[in-house]
Amino acid sequence: MTALTLLRLLVVYTPWLIWQLLVSSVVLARDVMTPRSTQQPRIVRLDMAGLTDVEVALLTSSITITPGTLVLGIAPETEQGPRAAFVHGLFGEDEEALVRDLETMRDHVLAATRGRAAVTGRGAEA
Repeated sequence: MTALTLLRLLVVYTPWLIWQLLVSSVVLARDVMTPRSTQQPRIVRLDMAGLTDVEVALLTSSITITPGTLVLGIAPETEQGPRAAFVHGLFGEDEEALVRDLETMRDHVLAATRGRAAVTGRGAEA
């Protein structure tokens, strides 16, 4: 890992992740403290094609420490498809929104480890 990557992780990714942790904590606490729960648990598949082992570890750790989400497992790359994580989300009423949120986290990991250009390039491929 280069010094630039470490700098991006410390200066850009870490503050962003802390903010996500705070926002998720407030959403979960508010839901727990109100009479009617809005939780609608769902398991979704998150594509992790092309991510290095370090990026997978950073992404799955970030997902798991975020309140309301948990990585259940990682499927290896096979002939049937690319490597993917299976994520349990407490607020999964809108499956597409949950996947988009996870993809946003993946993009932040890529921006921290490879630079912003890697995210722009990935978006063009999709």
